[in-house]
Amino acid sequence: MSKENLRQSLDELHTELDQLTAIDAAIKERMEHLIADIERQLEEPDDLEHGRNAQQKLPTLIEQFEAEHPKLTERLNGLMVTLSGMGV
Repeated sequence: MSKENLRQSLDELHTELDQLTAIDAAIKERMEHLIADIERQLEEPDDLEHGRNAQQKLPTLIEQFEAEHPKLTERLNGLMVTLSGMGV
């Protein structure tokens, strides 16, 4: 997967988050930190810490959103696959 695909996935995730009104503030904050880690990884590919942080956070966030926010869960799953395909 390319960086362009990853950026598109991040943009879609931002859009989904912005559309949610009944989302727990703490979970939204965790999502925003996750997105920031991924964006930093894109800007600084040699700094693998941010990518590892994102990979560790994704499965937990997916579980939390699975039942109540299926679209968001779909975006998170796609993001996880994209990161994995990039070797992050």
